[in-house]
Amino acid sequence: MSNDDREQPRDTRFAAGLPARVHYRGVDYPCRAHDLSRSGALLRGGIPWPSELEVGFALLSGTGDLELELQGRVARIEEDPSDEGTVLAIEFVNLSPEQTDGLERLLSRVIEGHAPAIDAVRPGTPPHEIRKVLEAIPLPHRVTLAARANPREREVLRHDIHPTVLESLARNPGLLVSEARALASSPHLMSTTLEILAADPRWQRDDEVRIAIAANPRVVAPLAEKVIASLGTLALRRLLASPSLNDELRVKILRRIVRHG
Repeated sequence: MSNDDREQPRDTRFAAGLPARVHYRGVDYPCRAHDLSRSGALLRGGIPWPSELEVGFALLSGTGDLELELQGRVARIEEDPSDEGTVLAIEFVNLSPEQTDGLERLLSRVIEGHAPAIDAVRPGTPPHEIRKVLEAIPLPHRVTLAARANPREREVLRHDIHPTVLESLARNPGLLVSEARALASSPHLMSTTLEILAADPRWQRDDEVRIAIAANPRVVAPLAEKVIASLGTLALRRLLASPSLNDELRVKILRRIVRHG
């Protein structure tokens, strides 16, 4: 049993590298938007140092078919040592519903740009090779993709060893019971992910999922005992056969079997 660090990033950032323009005193200055999030972006390029607190700018999709005009507050400005340009950290301000929708579409484009790496994984690829492919994809992209991944993508993502990706996968509305069973057995889960799986009405009656949860080395005692209390004698005997079962829980299960026959 263990305690997990439950801190989550407040605002997921994506390594976008999208084309952008800063509008300053009647002139458009081309640049690139990096570290794109739902609250801001990092603009890099030949941008003048603005004296105003807010600037207008545009973000464009990589194909140029989507352009989003925004207003932003200057949070930080510095020289870019890599190309002698400017680094401008911008916080979005006064986003309208239309602008919010456009930003979501841009983020979707960025995320989908990493899907081909997953699609390239062939059936039968060894887990260690799959993990190499996944590690090449930025963590925020994997987390977001896991939440909405299709069956082919989920088959690849379940080999991820990052706890946040696996928790996002546990929340995927398309997750199948066979996938939930495999996921519940992963030693890389956070205890919170096991709680999510245990509370999901889709598999609350599935003994195999609950056995995997109770046997997981990351499960906390209150959850394990709650799961055990819901299992019948046959399921408890199958649980006892799990080599990863906590010794303390093993004793409690044996006592319960003896008590109830």
